[in-house]
Amino acid sequence: MNVSANNPAAVKVELNPWYMVNNDTRELHFLSYLKHVKEIRVVENEDLEPLSIVVNGHLLAMIDPYDSWEGCSINRRGRIVSTVQSLEPCIVFKYQCRRGADYPRGTISAGYPCLREIEVPPDLLTRPRPIDVTARMRVNHDYLWGRDVEWMLARSAIVEQAKVLSEEGYNCRFGFASGEQYESELWDCRVGFVWRGAGHLTHRLIEYIRAGVVPITCAFGEEWPVREDVVLEDGVHGIFCSDPQEFAGEAKSLLRDPAKLQRIRRNLLDLWQEKLAPAAQGFWIWQKLKAAQRGYQVAALKKVLAKSQRFSARFQNVDTQAKVKRMI
Repeated sequence: MNVSANNPAAVKVELNPWYMVNNDTRELHFLSYLKHVKEIRVVENEDLEPLSIVVNGHLLAMIDPYDSWEGCSINRRGRIVSTVQSLEPCIVFKYQCRRGADYPRGTISAGYPCLREIEVPPDLLTRPRPIDVTARMRVNHDYLWGRDVEWMLARSAIVEQAKVLSEEGYNCRFGFASGEQYESELWDCRVGFVWRGAGHLTHRLIEYIRAGVVPITCAFGEEWPVREDVVLEDGVHGIFCSDPQEFAGEAKSLLRDPAKLQRIRRNLLDLWQEKLAPAAQGFWIWQKLKAAQRGYQVAALKKVLAKSQRFSARFQNVDTQAKVKRMI
């Protein structure tokens, strides 16, 4: 059990951040997010139910970080559902949350993280960006699934679009690269190609936002919010394009309009700083937990009052019966 170096007098928030994906153990980003909140003391507790959050001894929330394609989603076919139903948390923080889907009560879109937290340069709005387009991603059959997958075919197509741009003289980066190389290139990129992955939202999309790389991507809109209060808009946070074969044309149009490119970049960096950066995420999560805690306390108080009223009514009834007997 590891205790964060926060104020020991602060509110105690415990969570078990470890979970499994395809036999691989992963650590939930919520742990690092919440460590930015000064009024709480974050405790990593592996004895708790995995992916649960406990505030002052009360389990208030569960987190579902899974993509629906794995069969692990919070939807009614998912394996985490039985745990949610038995524990009855006030909130279920859901990654890959689709509006209108059949989720348990209390489910909200929890945002989507970058794969890694790294230091962000301070000059992202003003720095020179010599790379016109980045399309660093795996393509069809790179996952060795032995079959064609629709979204992987789309990725193959947009990587080919980056190659076309490169042949026309644009400075492009495409194909698979190490995580370190990919991350170091992003600060110098102007436009980024991205398509959905196994889930609709991707780490890459959020990493583009962090780096101020203007994404050309499939549409998200109201149906797929990045977070409950974060909806990406076409022309505001990127360019939405439903045809992977049109990405090169969209990129050329955008690169010919530096004012539009800069305006969208500013919007992305503001969005990151205000809502999606780790500290901002931690504050948002804590506000949701505080509201749930108040709701829990009110509900507990109502139960106590109801029990007290029933107790008083019973004794009042006994007293009335005694008076009647004395009158007889």
